[in-house]
Amino acid sequence: MPRVSIIVPVYNGADYLATGLPRLLEQAYPDFEVVVVDDGSKDGSAELATAVAEGDARVRVIALEQNGGVARARQAGVQAATGEYVWFVDADDDWNDHALTELVGAAEREDLDIVVAAARFVYDGGASERPIPAPSGDPVDAARAFELLLTGRITGHLWNKLFRRELAAALEFTPARVHSDLAMVADALSRARLVGFIPEVVYDYRLRSGSIITSKSSRAASLELVGDAVERAARRVDPRLVDGDAYRYFRTRYIVLSGIKDGVLGPYSTTESSVIVRRLRRSLGAGDIAVFARRRDPKRLVLALAAKTSLPVYRRLLRVAER
Repeated sequence: MPRVSIIVPVYNGADYLATGLPRLLEQAYPDFEVVVVDDGSKDGSAELATAVAEGDARVRVIALEQNGGVARARQAGVQAATGEYVWFVDADDDWNDHALTELVGAAEREDLDIVVAAARFVYDGGASERPIPAPSGDPVDAARAFELLLTGRITGHLWNKLFRRELAAALEFTPARVHSDLAMVADALSRARLVGFIPEVVYDYRLRSGSIITSKSSRAASLELVGDAVERAARRVDPRLVDGDAYRYFRTRYIVLSGIKDGVLGPYSTTESSVIVRRLRRSLGAGDIAVFARRRDPKRLVLALAAKTSLPVYRRLLRVAER
C-alpha cells in the first residue's frame, strides 16, 4: 500500500496531461500512487493516461463514461485511493519536486489530519504571480482551522493541502461547477482532529485566459451550493459559528458580493441578471457591510456600499478593479 495517493481529475486535458503526468512521477518522495480520473474526455486523455500506466505501475486510470464534473471525479479518485494520505493535483498546473516530501514530513511529525502549505497563483505565461501564504504557528483544532478559513487565512484550495484518506473518504463532494474546492476544504476542516501548516511553496496554480476560474461564466447556482455546504460544515464544528462575525464576513464576502458580481457580469439575460442582483442586494444589510469595517477590509467595504446603494457606481468600480 502506498503512503500517498495523488488524485488527478482530467477532462479533455490531453495536452496538459502529456507533460503533467511525467512531471508528477518525478516527485522525490518515493512512496506514492497516481490515480488519474478521466471524466468522460473526448480528446484521448484516458488513452494517454493508460499508456503511461502500462509503463509505470504507480499509475492507475479510472475512466468515467460520462462527464459529471470535477467534484464527482475527485470523489471517484478518493474511493479508488489506497494511500494513507491523498493529494489533489490538476494536470495543467506545476509543483515543487519535493512537495510530497514536505507535506508528508509535516503530517508525520505532528500526526496531522490536514497539512496546509504555501502556494502561488501564476498568471498567463508566468508574467506575474501572487503568493498564497500558509498560516504560521502550531497545529490547531477544527474550530480554529475553520475560523481561519472563514477569515481567509486558510484558502479554499485543495492542491496546497494534504489530507488523511480516512477523512477525505467521509467528505461531501458538492457538485458545484465552480468553487467546489472550497466546499470540500470546509467539510474537511470541520472533521479534522489536527491541522498544521508549513511555509514551503509546494504548488503553482496556473491561471489561463478562458479557464473556468477566469471566465465570466454563470456562477449563481454554484455559489448557492457552496454557501450551503460551508454552512453545514460550520454547524458541524459549532452551531454558534453561523451567528458569529467570522461567518458573516465569509458569507458576505464570498457568497453575497461574489453573487452580485456574477449577476452583473455573468452571461444572463437582463431579466435573469435583475432577479439575481435584486435578491442579493436585498439580503445585504447594514450589519453585513459593517463587518468589512470591523475586519479592516476597505476594498470590500467600498464595493459593498456601492453594491447596496448604486449599481452604476458598483459597475464602474468593477471596471477599475479589472484593469
